[in-house]
Amino acid sequence: MPSTLPLSAKPSHQLLYLIYGKQEVYRREAKFSILTALAQLKRGESLCIRVMTDRPQDFTGWPVETLALDEQTLARWQGDNGYTHRRKACAIAEGLKLADKTLFVDTDTLFLKSPHRVFELIAPGQYVMDEFEYDWSYVCKRPDYLKLGTHLHAHGVSASNGFKLYNSGLCGVCDTDTALLDTAISLIDAWTEGSFDIHTIEQVAISFAMRGKTVRESSKWVHHYYAEKRFFHAMQAHFFGLHGETFGPELVARCLDVPQVKPMPSAWQRLLIKWKLRNQRKHLKRVGRDLLYGSAAPENPYYDVCRQGWWESASREIRGWDEAEQKKFFGTHEAAWPKQLPRPAKSADEQAIVAYLHQRRAQ
Repeated sequence: MPSTLPLSAKPSHQLLYLIYGKQEVYRREAKFSILTALAQLKRGESLCIRVMTDRPQDFTGWPVETLALDEQTLARWQGDNGYTHRRKACAIAEGLKLADKTLFVDTDTLFLKSPHRVFELIAPGQYVMDEFEYDWSYVCKRPDYLKLGTHLHAHGVSASNGFKLYNSGLCGVCDTDTALLDTAISLIDAWTEGSFDIHTIEQVAISFAMRGKTVRESSKWVHHYYAEKRFFHAMQAHFFGLHGETFGPELVARCLDVPQVKPMPSAWQRLLIKWKLRNQRKHLKRVGRDLLYGSAAPENPYYDVCRQGWWESASREIRGWDEAEQKKFFGTHEAAWPKQLPRPAKSADEQAIVAYLHQRRAQ
């Protein structure tokens, strides 16, 4: 796996990203994550950032070392069972060789504090993961986890003696953890043979390999927005549309102008919206909330471009209804506001919302 740049001497710390494919949205995710990491550095702090990618040219001029991935490597990392996220575990395993401490970062991650605060949590036998999600005893009886449960029984794991499952949006390990990653990759291969019912097997395998060890959470220092991508993708597209992708100190400074949370109305506005929808049926409450939240988002140029994220949530809900329910909701006049719902705070949004919903319904 050749590097496009001569690698620096083995550093004590490295921030490691994996990105492949041609989708612009993931390139923007990675670059914006890197900007937030650099923006949070304290005076005198430096950072080794490495990007494993099949498109190293996308990072020309950026303060990163790129490690070029070819098709053969990506295919090998995916393994024989076709599990895409196996590549992540393989990237971490490969990265262990390059630094004393490695912090692997999913591209949909924002740094709220200096990355060095997270590196301080990593030590031999002490790991960092994004955040605790659930205990095995909580999910072991869910239908999509039953097959995995049969594999875990072979390791003596049951509902009564389970383990904690962590989100692996961040994964902090040491160069002495080769055996841990080898174990995780072997488990992935065993658990994905034939077929698999869940797509987070990679983070379950890493969590299982860390069972009995000290695992620290990093969510205090980062924001992993995996469930809120539609908002952040819109804001990042706007950011790079305004400022371009050519790296420079001004780009690092400007990234701090972008909100680090999704657009939410004020607590008072949320309470008011809840009160206005109090008599609606459950499915209409969800649609009404999302439509009105988008309209009541705080004034901010970056929030202005992602209000449709809320409306898209409502649109998906509506498209899941049967045809009779949809016709009842929209009524006979295509441009009319749905009579079941209270009107948005901004009257100009009425036509914009209705037009958006009709457009999405027709697609």
